[in-house]
Amino acid sequence: MSDNHRQNLKRESAAAGKFALVGILATLTHAAVATGLLQSGTLPAFPANICGFLVAFGVSFSGHYFWSFAHLRQQGKALKSMTRFLVIALSGFALNSFVLALWLELTPWPDLFGLLVSIAIVPALSFLGARLWAFSHHPAET
Repeated sequence: MSDNHRQNLKRESAAAGKFALVGILATLTHAAVATGLLQSGTLPAFPANICGFLVAFGVSFSGHYFWSFAHLRQQGKALKSMTRFLVIALSGFALNSFVLALWLELTPWPDLFGLLVSIAIVPALSFLGARLWAFSHHPAET
């Protein structure tokens, strides 16, 4: 294994670890906001989930742009990265909402448990999209 290959592997492993930490923080943020709104009676499950998602998106994008994928960041590409990451996040949110809708419709179990299950299923798919598309800017794409 060449030194260059080792360095790339080390950098990508570090990015994956950072992505996981930021993702955990964003997921906890999503869960805290959504469950807080649901449990307080402020909002029902779906609107609470939307609010949690919006707050978590800010946490997630900022953490990934400035930390997880800082090695991929290019001058003048923040809006492009944010737009792409928003597409990935909205796709994940659609999946999350679909799972929550099924849970609420088909199970007798508590809404809170369904909310937490629906939040937990998206992170691995988000990593792949973020690394391979949202934060990756090849010269041919400009």
